[in-house]
Amino acid sequence: MDKKMDSGYLEPGETMDDDYDFSRNLLPDEVIGIMDQLFFHEVWRRSRIKNNKLIKKMAWHKGHPLAQTIFTSLHIDRLLWPYPESISATNFDRKDLHSATEPLCHRVLRAYCLGLVKTCHFVNTRINSEHFYEEEDFVTNTFHRNLLEDFDSELILEFLKETKILVESHEIYPILKTALKIRLEFRIQFLGAVKTTESRISAQGMTSWTDLRPLANEMKNSMQYGTPVPSAFSEKLQRKLASTIPPRPIVQLSPEDAFNHLDRLCLDASSVVEQLEYFDSHSLLTFILLIQALTPQPSTYARAILQYYLLADMSVLGSVPIQQVVENDLSTTILPSHMLFLPEYDEVEIPSDPRHKVATQIESFRSHAAGSYLDLMRTLCQNRCRIRRSLCHSIIEWDNLQYHAEQLDQKICELDEESVIDTKPSSDPIWSYPFSSWVYYYKILQMEWIIQLGFELETYQPDELAGMYGYLQYLSKTRHENLKRVQRLVNKRYHEAQQNKNSCKDKNHTFLNTLSFINFASVESSATYHFAHGLSCLFAVLDRLLALQPTFSHYSDDRLRYEVRMKPFLSMKHPKLIPYDEFKKLIRQPDEGTSELLQMAVESTTNAKKYFEILSKLTPEESFSRGTHKSWSNDIKNCLKACILTVINITKVRTAAEASEKSGRTKIKVEIPTIDKGYHNWWTVPNINVPT
Repeated sequence: MDKKMDSGYLEPGETMDDDYDFSRNLLPDEVIGIMDQLFFHEVWRRSRIKNNKLIKKMAWHKGHPLAQTIFTSLHIDRLLWPYPESISATNFDRKDLHSATEPLCHRVLRAYCLGLVKTCHFVNTRINSEHFYEEEDFVTNTFHRNLLEDFDSELILEFLKETKILVESHEIYPILKTALKIRLEFRIQFLGAVKTTESRISAQGMTSWTDLRPLANEMKNSMQYGTPVPSAFSEKLQRKLASTIPPRPIVQLSPEDAFNHLDRLCLDASSVVEQLEYFDSHSLLTFILLIQALTPQPSTYARAILQYYLLADMSVLGSVPIQQVVENDLSTTILPSHMLFLPEYDEVEIPSDPRHKVATQIESFRSHAAGSYLDLMRTLCQNRCRIRRSLCHSIIEWDNLQYHAEQLDQKICELDEESVIDTKPSSDPIWSYPFSSWVYYYKILQMEWIIQLGFELETYQPDELAGMYGYLQYLSKTRHENLKRVQRLVNKRYHEAQQNKNSCKDKNHTFLNTLSFINFASVESSATYHFAHGLSCLFAVLDRLLALQPTFSHYSDDRLRYEVRMKPFLSMKHPKLIPYDEFKKLIRQPDEGTSELLQMAVESTTNAKKYFEILSKLTPEESFSRGTHKSWSNDIKNCLKACILTVINITKVRTAAEASEKSGRTKIKVEIPTIDKGYHNWWTVPNINVPT
C-alpha cells in the first residue's frame, strides 16, 4: 500500500481516527490560533506552498478544494457531522449540549465556525449559480457535506453578536479579548457582506465590503497573540469525505499573501457592487473590461458577483432587460431615433403589410442578437485565458449573426428609401446596411481583443510581435473605416431630421449622442491603428537587425506558425484573412530601408500619442465611461506612457542602426519585458540597450 494513493493506509501504531479531545478547555490564544488557521484556509487559493502553520481559511476562495482546507479542521467536522438540527446542537463536546455550561472559548470558536461555514455556503452557491470552469477557477465540491444551507443566516449573525457580548463581559487579558472581538466582528461583517451582495438593488453591499478592510488589518496586527494548534487539523478527515481523489496534504500558505488576497477581494467586490446604476451599454462594457483587466485579476467569487449583477434573469443590474440593452446599443451606435424602433411597426398586424414582415424579422434579429450579446458579456466575466479562448468561438457566432443582419438589411432596403447613404459616386445607390454594420463593428472589436489578449498572456514569440501588431493594425483600420461609413449614414439622417420641423429635441439629442460615440470610437480606433503600426515597424527593424531571438523548430516554419496564429480567423467571411505571402511583405516591407521604417514608426507612434491625448481629455459622457471614468482615464494614461517609451526606444534603435552602417556591426540588446513590468498589458514595448 502507498500512503500517497490510499487514504486508508496506516503507519505502524497509527489509529484510524484522531484522538483530539473536544472537551478540553481551550486557552484564548489557542482559539485565536485556530481562528487564524481557519481564516487562511477559507480565503487563499492556488499559491506557493510554504511551511507556515498559521494558515487555513483563505485557501478555499483561491481554488484549493475543501478537503485540503476547511474540511481538515476537526472542529468544522464536528460541527457538520452528524448534521445538526439547530444551533444548540452544534456543541463540540457532545457529552454536554447545554450552552449554559459551555466554556467561553468553546462558544467563541463555535460561533466563528458557524459564521465561516455559512459564509462558504453563500459563496459556493453564488459561484455554482454562474458560469465558470472548475478545472481553472474554483473547486465547488462539498463532498456531500451540507454547509448549513438550512440554517437562517440571521440566526447565526445573532449568535455571533451574542457571543461578542459574552466576550466583552468576561475577564480576559485585554489584548486577547480585543483580538477575539475583532475576529468575531470580522466574521459578522463577512457573513453580512456575502448575504447583502445577493441583492442587486441595494448599495449596502459596497459599504459591507469596505468595512471589512480595516478589520482585516486589525486581525493581521493581532496574529502574534495566537498560538498554533496543529492537532486541531488532520489529513485523516479526508477518509470520511465522499471522494475518489487520493489523499492530499493540508495546504500551508503565507499569511501575508492571504491578507493581500482578502484586501483585493474586498476591493473587487465593492467595485462590482458599486455599479448598481445603468448609464448606457457602452459604459457598461467599459466597466466590465476595466474590472476584468485588473492585476491581479478579480477572484472567482468577485467575477461570479459580476455575472450575477449583469446577467441574472436576462436583465442587467436587475432592472434593464438584455433586449433593451441591445436596442440601446444599436440606437447609440448606428440607428438613433430610427423609425424601425417605433411602436407603429410592432403594432402592424396585417401579414401582407411589408412593415409587418420587417417587424417580424427585426424581432427575430433582436432575439438572436440579445443571445450573442449576453454570451459576449458572460465571456468577458471569465478568467483571462478563458476569455481569449471563448472569444475565438464568439466571433464565429457573430459572423453568423452578420449573415442574419445582412438579410434583414436587404428587406429594409426594399421598404425604406432612407437607407440610401449616397447616390453620387455611381448610378447604383450605396445602402446603409445598419444592422450588419453594427454586428461587423463588434465582430472586429472581438478579433482585436483576441490579438491584444495574446500580448497580455505572452502567447507570441519575440519574432512574431511585428506580425501580430501588423495584423492588429489591419483590424483596427478596418473597424475605423466601418465607423466612417456609419458616420456618413448618421450625419445624413441627422441633417434630414434638422430640416424636419416636427423633429423634437429628444430626437436631436439622440443623434448627437450617437455622433459623439462614433467620434469617440473613431479616435480610439485611430490610436490603436497608429500605435500598432508603430510597434510593428519597430519590431520589424529589430528583426531585420537580428536583435530578436528567432523561434527555431524542426517541425514548423513561419508559414505554419502564421496559420496557427490566424486559425480563429480562417472561417471569417469579413474581414478576409490576409494571405501569408502578402502578409509577410506587408510586415517586413523589403522595399523600405531601415531608416524609412524607423521614420514610419516614429510618425505612427507620435500620431497615436496625439489621439491618446485627445482621449485623456474627454469627460465621462464623451468617453462613455460613466461610473468608471477614473479607471478608464488611468488606462489611457498608461497607453500614453507606452507611446512615449516607444518613441524613446525608436531613437535608440535609430542611433544604433546608423552606427552599424559605419562599423558593420549591430550593437543592440533587446529585452521583451514581462507584463508586470510594462506600462500596459496590451502594448509590449521592448527595452532597448545600446552598449557604448
